[in-house]
Amino acid sequence: MMAPEDAFRLLADGLGKAGTPQAFDHLVERISTILDGEHVLIGKLLSDSASIRTVAFWSKGAFQPTSVYALTGTPCEHVLDGEVCEFADGVRQRFPDDTMLEELGVESYVGIPLRAPQGHLVGLLAVLSSRPLELAAYAPEVLRIAAAQAGAEMARRAEEEKRRSSDYRIQQLIYWDSVTGLPNRRYFMERLEEACEQARLRDNCLGLLYLDLQRFRQINDTQGHELGDLILAEIAGRFGAQTEPGEFVARLGGDEFMVLLTDTRPAAMAHAIERYRNSLTAPIQLSERSFSISASVGAALFPRDADTAQSLFQHASIALNHAKRDSSRTRFFTATMADELHQYELLQLRFSEALAKGKLSLAFQPQFSLKTGKLTGAEALCRWHDEILGHVSPGTFIPLAEEQGLICALGEWVLEAACQQLMAWERQGKPFPGRLCVNVSAQQMDDPRLAEHIQRIAMRVPPGKLGLELTESGLMRNPEQTVRITRALCKAGFSMAIDDFGTGYSSLSYLKRFAADTLKIDMSFVQDMLKSSHDHAIVATIIAMAQTLGMLTVAEGVEAAEQAEALRALGCTGVQGFHFGRPVDGATFAELWL
Repeated sequence: MMAPEDAFRLLADGLGKAGTPQAFDHLVERISTILDGEHVLIGKLLSDSASIRTVAFWSKGAFQPTSVYALTGTPCEHVLDGEVCEFADGVRQRFPDDTMLEELGVESYVGIPLRAPQGHLVGLLAVLSSRPLELAAYAPEVLRIAAAQAGAEMARRAEEEKRRSSDYRIQQLIYWDSVTGLPNRRYFMERLEEACEQARLRDNCLGLLYLDLQRFRQINDTQGHELGDLILAEIAGRFGAQTEPGEFVARLGGDEFMVLLTDTRPAAMAHAIERYRNSLTAPIQLSERSFSISASVGAALFPRDADTAQSLFQHASIALNHAKRDSSRTRFFTATMADELHQYELLQLRFSEALAKGKLSLAFQPQFSLKTGKLTGAEALCRWHDEILGHVSPGTFIPLAEEQGLICALGEWVLEAACQQLMAWERQGKPFPGRLCVNVSAQQMDDPRLAEHIQRIAMRVPPGKLGLELTESGLMRNPEQTVRITRALCKAGFSMAIDDFGTGYSSLSYLKRFAADTLKIDMSFVQDMLKSSHDHAIVATIIAMAQTLGMLTVAEGVEAAEQAEALRALGCTGVQGFHFGRPVDGATFAELWL
């Protein structure tokens, strides 16, 4: 008996010819191997609903010619009445009038009906053997997935057969998704255009549901694309089983599906969302593993929310983005969403321009020794004042840079600007004491050559003048690579601090290996340490841990003398916050503290 993982891998290969003339032949041959059946056939239900024509028949190691046989008096007649139909033995005795069973010497039989994505019956898939079949536990799942794909393929071919034009048949090949057998994005958009025109003429409403699968990409990346394709095929089958008259389901690509609802209303759309979402409730069982998938849904209504197919699609997409951030995972489009999107697009455009044209600036917040009260360094903080948008918070534009893939470019700009400021102070005869700290993003730490890039940018700055702050979560994305990078930077003379310490989950074993000399205590703990015994205990623990490891500590967000005194009593070595100095530009910083 074949191992489950081998069976599903072979099944994925068998489904790989979807959309080609060899699709059925390839599939029956693979099913024969997986289930150890001597004979496997795929048959198409003819228009009289009383006969089957074989479209692929694998028997004893060879493909057999096409044949037509009546359903009456055969086990196939029972298959079309339900779901999986199995006769473990004695099938010839039970159906004595079936000449095929007699000619092949068949003893056992298992079959499953084939249905089009819209749900109607189109044929069957059957496995026959001259000995009793001993089916593995995964066999029903294999048959169900194969039947879903074969049904979709047969429906696709049936549609093609309706058209005599060879040009049209060629064009149809690009209308179907090979993984799921569902209509693809192109087919869906054309159907949506037609539906909007019809709705406009008839004064009807159209509903659009945009579904995005949660966790699928993670599964696809970690378990492999073959298994991912099988999961998508299973989901497509579940969605197809939910379709009601007037509904049209398609796969747009990746983990995104779309459902078009004709002549609908918001209440009916809500019920449809519940139907499709509930179809994902049961875990997907594949290769002896269980996968739980859910979906976020964005919905838009024509003509209430949009007056064209393109804008309806766009507004459903906007609603989906909001649904992903909403606890209910479902959002209907509102006009406010569109305004927010336009504002966000303007923000993206203006930020990209500001970064490219050097319209950002740096502010510097001082750091002091709690023991001596002397300036020990500063943190360089990026600032953006836009001519149109005004002052934009770092809490807004830094996540934006991460989403746009610009965070590494922003990090390099900040580092270069900090180096230029250090040299400018030096030229003014106001050398900077201690170290000027620059934040390094988690995405920058993904670059194995980061140490080389930083050394190249900072080559004109004296060693020891520049410090790097790395977030605890960023350090732990790839700990071994982080160890190599931080040690290379330490060897080159850079000092390093772990920023926002206490908010992540870093391993102490790694903490000792990272070449960092300072822990920065997150301001969220410092602000409430005098009111919360829990936060006070966290701060005390971080300071004690740093002392044990021979590291310095800098507390962020110190806004009151009482906080500073409490930190001093606990043994904290450094502070940063409004009580000691707000972030200011380079010239002001030199006047106040250099």
